[in-house]
Amino acid sequence: MNKNRIKPIQWAYRFAASIIQRLSIYMVYTVCALYARFALRVTVEGLEQIPACGAVLLVARHYHHLFDGCVLIGRVPRRIRILVALDGARSRRSRSFLEWLCSALGWPVLLRDDRLRDNRAKYRGNTSAYTLNECKRYMRHAVTGAVRLLRNNEGLLIFPEAYPTIDAASVSRREEDSFLPFRSGVARIVEIAERDGRTRVVIVPVGLRYAHHRRWQVTLRFGSPLRREDFPSTQALVQALEEWVQKLSFG
Repeated sequence: MNKNRIKPIQWAYRFAASIIQRLSIYMVYTVCALYARFALRVTVEGLEQIPACGAVLLVARHYHHLFDGCVLIGRVPRRIRILVALDGARSRRSRSFLEWLCSALGWPVLLRDDRLRDNRAKYRGNTSAYTLNECKRYMRHAVTGAVRLLRNNEGLLIFPEAYPTIDAASVSRREEDSFLPFRSGVARIVEIAERDGRTRVVIVPVGLRYAHHRRWQVTLRFGSPLRREDFPSTQALVQALEEWVQKLSFG
């Protein structure tokens, strides 16, 4: 093939990929916003705690596998990305589609190794399309992607509990007010992002409280921003975040 023809082809491919990415972002974020506005009754408190620009990490309770993300995407006034776990995908087709979608949206993807180790009693068939030996590779890519977003002064949402109370993949359900211990990875991502000497991450704790009558009612609360430098250790930051999120969710 003539080399002079390769560049136009490459340009056309990149242009098409860019259009597809923008359409994907617009569609997903629009659907989430509409869903949060019309399918759920949402009360928001403390929205002014979220900075209008700069690196911001939202650290939230994880109650519902779908609603949590929709509510936050629909009500936060700036675009946020979500760190997501895709080990619930049960076929190669769904795996490929979800990975393509997350890539288009710029959402980092990881796998939960304990989920892949678990038995068939807790998860419906345990038919994940992923294997345990893929976890480390996905974790590296997820951390790299999350750090890149923060260093680009973007917004990122993380659920440090790792599992929601209402989980589409699980046959069991936790108690309404139960709360899983926060995983330390949320603080480690902030630490790595700030190693460049320029990035300063604002960490905003987020509480979610649900009630169901005729339709779901959600109270969304944002707490006072925190910074890594204000805590003596990683564990101290994680503990403070867990306490704040619990207080915002149940207080």
